[in-house]
Amino acid sequence: MTTDQQYLIEAADRIMIQDMLGRYAFACDYELGNPAAWSALFTEDGRFEVPAMGVVAAGHKELERLIDGTHKTVPGIHHVMTNFVIDIDGDTARGKCELNEFLLRPEAIHSNLQGWYEDEYVKRENQWYIAVRRVHLTEDAGAVAMSGKIGEHFGDFLAMLGNFKKEG
Repeated sequence: MTTDQQYLIEAADRIMIQDMLGRYAFACDYELGNPAAWSALFTEDGRFEVPAMGVVAAGHKELERLIDGTHKTVPGIHHVMTNFVIDIDGDTARGKCELNEFLLRPEAIHSNLQGWYEDEYVKRENQWYIAVRRVHLTEDAGAVAMSGKIGEHFGDFLAMLGNFKKEG
């Protein structure tokens, strides 16, 4: 394989990963009542983690419980991901992107969370999947999510996350 061919393959892989992440955001925000649309973007043993909170959801069944709980506890949440950094290594890749979440409520649109995702991806049968997605929030984003009007909206969500805390 020539250098030019390898370059084109890696460019295509990056585009496929970004497309999959766009589908992730749409599944989070608009596939209410269809948690399998979101979990299908993960490998069978895929994990969603919030390391600062000790939260881990692993496998499609737990991932579906997590997104279903998210839909029920913070309706109106919208994900915006930007500034993608993706490093391809054959059929695996690592990536990062910025995360901004907005909460649409009758009284206002709240900008409530800012941070980044840190990901591990796997390519199987020409399709990219999330193997691990870690959410990292800025210190002030965590404080905002637990106080004021946003804290009121996120209280049930944060309590629901407690069902996914793992020891160690």
